[in-house]
Amino acid sequence: MLQMSKLLNSRDEWKNKATERAAELRELRKTQKRHLKKIAELKRNNCQLKQLVEAKKTLPSSISQP
Repeated sequence: MLQMSKLLNSRDEWKNKATERAAELRELRKTQKRHLKKIAELKRNNCQLKQLVEAKKTLPSSISQP
């Protein structure tokens, strides 16, 4: 029969590994969430800039045709 200390150490090692894995996954999810927010913000800015460019393209043509 295994000694009780070996069983406890084995259990503690398993628990520590599981805790570390959970922390890594949590940090990964947080990072992905931040990245998705940043991507959404950049897409919004891109869309606004495209609309601004289109508005400036149509503005001179409408002024030159009175």
